[in-house]
This record gives sequence, C-alpha cells and structure tokens, in this order.
Amino acid sequence: MKYFNIDMHISIIHDVKTLFSEMGHEVDSCCMSGHTWVNNEKKGSTDIIDSQNWLSIDQDMCNRFYERYKEELKNYDGFIHSYPPAFAALFEKFDKPIYTIACTRYEYPCGSGDSATQEKLHWLNEKLMSGYKSGQIKLIANNLYDKKYCEELCGGEWKFIPSICTYVSHLRCTGTVKKILLWDRNLDGLRTSLRHEKIEQRFATSQVYDRNRLPDVLGIIHIPYNISIMSAFEHYAMGIPMFVPSYDLLIKWKNEGRHVLSELEFRNNLNKPIEDEWIQLADWYDKENMPGVMLFDSVEHLYELIDTYDQEEVTSIMKDSYAEKKRKVVSLWEETLRQ
Repeated sequence: MKYFNIDMHISIIHDVKTLFSEMGHEVDSCCMSGHTWVNNEKKGSTDIIDSQNWLSIDQDMCNRFYERYKEELKNYDGFIHSYPPAFAALFEKFDKPIYTIACTRYEYPCGSGDSATQEKLHWLNEKLMSGYKSGQIKLIANNLYDKKYCEELCGGEWKFIPSICTYVSHLRCTGTVKKILLWDRNLDGLRTSLRHEKIEQRFATSQVYDRNRLPDVLGIIHIPYNISIMSAFEHYAMGIPMFVPSYDLLIKWKNEGRHVLSELEFRNNLNKPIEDEWIQLADWYDKENMPGVMLFDSVEHLYELIDTYDQEEVTSIMKDSYAEKKRKVVSLWEETLRQ
C-alpha cells in the first residue's frame, strides 16, 4: 500500500514511515515542521498549504487543495497524518481512507490558539465525526491521555497505537559518558535546583543536538512540558534509563507554577478545562507499555535513584519490553489497515 502525508510534526510520521516500510508499505511525506533537521530532511510545502498559512485551515483551503492535487494524489491508497487532526479535511474529497493520529490536543488551531473560534471548532468536530461515522477516517491516538481527551471532547472511539520510534531502536544505551541529561525545555529554577555531580547542566533541548550520541549517557531526567513527548518514546526505544517526576510531584510542581506541562493546553482553548487526574494517563506512568521508568517523589529521592540504580539492568528491562511492544504495535497497525 502507498500513502500520502502532510504534517506539522516531524517525529510521528517518521515513526510511521519507518514502521510501514518494514511492513511492506510506503509513505510519501510533505512535512512542514520547523524541526525537520532532526531527521536530516528538508521542510516541505504545497501550493495551497504551507508552514505559514496552515493555521488558517478552513473548508475553502481544503477545496482548493483538492482541486489542485486531485490528479496528482489520486493513485494513493490512502492518507495518513498526525498534527494537526484538522488536516484530515484536506483529504476528504479524495474518497480514500484517512488515518488521523492524535499526538497532542486535537483542536489546534481551530479550537485553540490565536485564530480559534467556536465556529471553527464546530467545523473540525463535524469533519472528524462525519468521517469517523462513514468509516473514511480511522481515529488513532499514540497515547492514552489524548485517547481520553479526544473521546471526551470530540467523540468517537480513538484506537490506541503507541509510537515506538523504530528509527532509533538500533541504538542501545552504553553509559560510556558518565553523565545524566536534564531534558527540560523551560530553563527555570528547576534546572538550578537540581544539582548532582552526574547531572549535565550545559545541555538544553532548545539547542541542536546529535540524537545518535544520546545513548552514550547514563540516563535522562525528563521534566515534562507535555503529557506525551516523542523524545521519551525515542529514549525508551534506545534503552536509556529515564527519571520522571511521580504524578504527585508533577501535580505539586504544576500547582506551584513551575514550568512543567507548559504545553498541556494551548492558549485560548475553547474546550472545557483538562482534569488533573487525566495526567495519570501519561506515557511514563503506563507500567504495561513503559516498565523500567524510574519515578521520583522529591529531588532527594531523585538523587537516591541516581546513586543506586543499575544502568545495564534498567536498559535490559526497557529493551525486552520494547521488543514485545513492537510486536503488539505491528499487529495493531496490520489490523487497522485491513479494516
């Protein structure tokens, strides 16, 4: 099978492309993300929608996209995309299967962000639900949180198929660099308050980094800026030991105004407020899909874990779990594509 993709998220579709290739399928992608450098790719664009105007997606843009590309894209077996789910409307008139993967809050940019309106949110919900009910749109979520969020606020049943990041699974944590990275997008007081001889203070995710060198470190401390993060899937696939705040500590930091979960909601969100208890659905709290992740209840507890954990043992647990998880994910995709 051959699929076409347009996306604003570089990692989700790269994961799908790699996995589908192993399964004997092909995905041609036009990724308009500003982070295509991560995979050494060039940023894509089309004559109708691009990285500058995609926030203004509406029915008129979708109609113009179809008229421009109806001949060029007619031979694809279907379409697949992740962020944003609104891109499903671009492919509606092609009358082919559409696989929509929710990887963060689904309503952006129609129901949140600077251009959000109730009319646009209604249009998006109607497009997704009409396509779901007709069977054209296959609704998927790569994490349990967004599955819950989409089902509660949009409707339908969103099939849970986690990302597995096959494209980095050939790398394995070695621990040759005796440092632990602090994976934090917001360099506030948390960075200065976490002081341990093994914690590398100079690294920041806002800088360009070499992903292939990450497995050299002893581990990574994740300070979550969102409820599901592709880099966490990548690090797990590489078997890099992960330290993550426990649910209670994360909620405490959130309520104190620390810069955690800063991207949990986009500004001007027209959907109802998010429930704190849903945060327990985060990937790193899912012991079935991510065993081996080490949760800390305080900074002192983090230091204790750093001083006592066995890197090789944790890496082995993660790699064994990953192999089983991949078999399940391949089976889920095979089932979904057959439908």
